[in-house]
Amino acid sequence: MAFVYELKDDGKAMLVQDPIYGEIEISWPFTEIILTKEMQRLGDITQNGFSYYDYPGLINNERLSHSVGAFYVMSQIIEHLEKELKRYDIFISKDEKDMALCSMLLHDIGHGPFSHTFEKITEYSHEKRTTDILLGDTEVNHLLTSIYGETKLKRIASYIAEIDEDKGKEDTKGSFTKLLKSLISHQLDADRLDYLVRDSYHAGLLSAISHKNLIQSLGISVNNNQEYELLVDRKGLTTIETVLIERFQRYRDVYFSRASEILEQVLLEILNRYKEVPKSVDEKLPEAFKMVAMKPEDISLEDFLGMTDKQFMEAFETIKRSSTDHLLKYLADMPKVLSDFEDLENGSNSEVLKQRLKRIFPDRDFSDTLSILSIHSKTRLYKQEESLRINFGNVHKDLSEATPHLIRTEEYLEKDELAFNPELLRIELGMTDKEFEPYREEIRNMINELNKKPEEFELKYIIDENQCITQENILEILLENGFNVVKTKSKENDDEYYDTKDLSLITRGGSLRIRKLTQDGGQRYKATYKMPTTVGEVYSSREEIEIELDSNSIDELKEKMGEKNIDVDLGEILPRPLLNAVTQRRDIVLEKNGVQVCFSFDNTRYINHVMQNEQAEDTMIEIEALGNVGDRVMLNEINNILQSKFTGLKPNKQSKYERGVIKTREKAIKRQKQKEQEEPEL
Repeated sequence: MAFVYELKDDGKAMLVQDPIYGEIEISWPFTEIILTKEMQRLGDITQNGFSYYDYPGLINNERLSHSVGAFYVMSQIIEHLEKELKRYDIFISKDEKDMALCSMLLHDIGHGPFSHTFEKITEYSHEKRTTDILLGDTEVNHLLTSIYGETKLKRIASYIAEIDEDKGKEDTKGSFTKLLKSLISHQLDADRLDYLVRDSYHAGLLSAISHKNLIQSLGISVNNNQEYELLVDRKGLTTIETVLIERFQRYRDVYFSRASEILEQVLLEILNRYKEVPKSVDEKLPEAFKMVAMKPEDISLEDFLGMTDKQFMEAFETIKRSSTDHLLKYLADMPKVLSDFEDLENGSNSEVLKQRLKRIFPDRDFSDTLSILSIHSKTRLYKQEESLRINFGNVHKDLSEATPHLIRTEEYLEKDELAFNPELLRIELGMTDKEFEPYREEIRNMINELNKKPEEFELKYIIDENQCITQENILEILLENGFNVVKTKSKENDDEYYDTKDLSLITRGGSLRIRKLTQDGGQRYKATYKMPTTVGEVYSSREEIEIELDSNSIDELKEKMGEKNIDVDLGEILPRPLLNAVTQRRDIVLEKNGVQVCFSFDNTRYINHVMQNEQAEDTMIEIEALGNVGDRVMLNEINNILQSKFTGLKPNKQSKYERGVIKTREKAIKRQKQKEQEEPEL
């Protein structure tokens, strides 16, 4: 258990030593609630499922600690809001406070083994289980009924999940009930404030969330009808943004961790396989495991309350030790299964992988193979909030309106991954290690090929300004090596670069850059939008939008971006450009053995508008493949030729925008140093 508690001498108050908040004192009746067997059961249920295989510290992060932590944060929120309400001569009754605190303390009592994983297996939400426990024949029900009565107990349950209750009898006018319910479930509720910090702590990750700072920014608005609205002062926006960003990061890195996503599916396959071959396990298995495997729909409340992580971990060990079924025995060894799965990258999908396996094993069917896991994770980052508003004086805004560059309503975080397990494939094929050995090298080559990073379709070089290398020098060498000139074209570009620091793009790993191109007497805007197709991938998808303009208006560009669901406020980017790049360019299409490449030679003058119009010059060479796979082979040949002949050519991965910013900054720094040296000493 992650925290230690003891009862004080009076037997009613409890002292809790919590790793997040330090010493917490809890009074009656909440002490008795914590000591009920239904609450104590949460001490044996991990908060983050199988994520502890990626973050070992999470093995100590259990639901009971979180429930007490969320209860403590809620008590601090209510204490603060009581002071705010006194300004209106409004007082919260003890019953109202107790019901809200009880709801927060009990909000996770319905979690099963491995928390959210169990919900996916049984297709029964933990909120519904919670109301079953609170309203059923349980120890906690009897305790709460004796203290508050059935009517108030139903209200406590209704704060957590929808229940069948005659709501018409509830007079919310002039009461604090609606506001208290919002404290239990909104974008910045006590539950979220605790679990983000607690999960980070046990995962060994830093958290910058301060529940104290956020609570201090909370306020309340009361209208003439005695209706309440929870407000956050705009000074608290930094804390709010920290919560939203860290929630995104925790889902991406922890809740959607590799181990969690793989082992959730492995657990389901263990249950399915055991259902097919129950007699393959010689030793007795825990009844909880057998019940979930054989008839999860028939689990009673009493059965459920006897289930924790322990019975399932015991079942896995028993299966590993005694099962005669090779597949079931292997699946139950979760650490090994996890280590045997290999990630497939670069946009590979399960159908491509199955086709490749079919080439190696032509007489086998891979339509239902367990060795390939296609994982799709999805969560909504933010939903429109009615119960919590940001105070901008006379205007109260939703969070999405207050932080438009950070969050979008109804936006989802999605993560797609593909993993393959050769050892699991061997077992499915019914082969011994010796029989499978001849295929291992083929499979390894297949994995390496699928994971091979994309080859370059473009070579870029910068000519060292101290070297006398001309376009004619380079062209002469290429002609000597068998290349022929197909056509040439010269042009001048005058590009204006605009950039965005839109936080909603940055937090998702994306970017947007806009160029206004002036060429051959015409103008157009070109927007380059980049966004990873899956979270955390290195190579981003790339959407480029180009339109011809009849005027300097950007309305057409906005319309095109809207069609592609690129929701960025262009008003934050335009109208002032950051950089001008004026380029004298000559394009030469070269051909060899039927393969064509475009050789471009650029002389560019940069003007940095941010740095007092500082100017710099650059000479750049680009050799671009024209779309055929064979072009990449030709690019490798060209690169070898040029690198062996010209030591003054430096490979370049930077865009003109990046080059221009760097070069002009270097010039400005050099100019400033010269100025300082020339100034006479006083």
